[in-house]
Amino acid sequence: MKPKQILNLDLSDTSLLELALTHSSCTKDNPERANNERLEFYGDAILKLIFSKYLYLRFPKLDEGMLTKYRARLISDDLLSGIAVALELDKALNVGSSLAGKSELPKSVIGDSLEALIGAVYIDQGFETAEAFVLKHWQDYIEEAIIDSIEKDYKSILQEIVQKEYKEPPEYRTITCEGPDHAKEFEIGIFVADNLVGSAKGYSKKEAGQNAAKAALKSLKK
Repeated sequence: MKPKQILNLDLSDTSLLELALTHSSCTKDNPERANNERLEFYGDAILKLIFSKYLYLRFPKLDEGMLTKYRARLISDDLLSGIAVALELDKALNVGSSLAGKSELPKSVIGDSLEALIGAVYIDQGFETAEAFVLKHWQDYIEEAIIDSIEKDYKSILQEIVQKEYKEPPEYRTITCEGPDHAKEFEIGIFVADNLVGSAKGYSKKEAGQNAAKAALKSLKK
């Protein structure tokens, strides 16, 4: 299947599409053949700009640090490769002999091809078209990525607040550990200046710690 048929793209310069889908392993087989590394570099910058604009406008009260964390989730290797596979770029990607025999291409290779494609769309059609292309193909993942980022940040947010207010980090203590070995449930308590400010349970210490941090943030906010 041709890349144009897969993606339903109408680029005026079709050679850009071919270039975006040519991995550097092809150049190792044929040194004269151009590859997508430069377009990937360009597309990476465009992708960051698109989501910098999106997050800046959507979250007017978030500081630079949190905006950066949200953006990182939206352009993570896992998300990039997942969207690229959904677009069937892995089937359209031209690879050299070193990768041709593999049953599955590395995530980084597939994700990089999507960034290269974004670079190609930007060069051929401009920022607005590239932005529309990205937001269309990310629309099913944006909310999940942001929510996941927020949840992963509970501990770091709590750390910053407590360190600033109390000049010491919060202390995480295991309060209980119950259940069989294959399904233990932990309860973690968070103490600030030796006072319990939040506790929660989870099926791993990491999960319980995140849940406890969320509870502690709510408690401190009150």
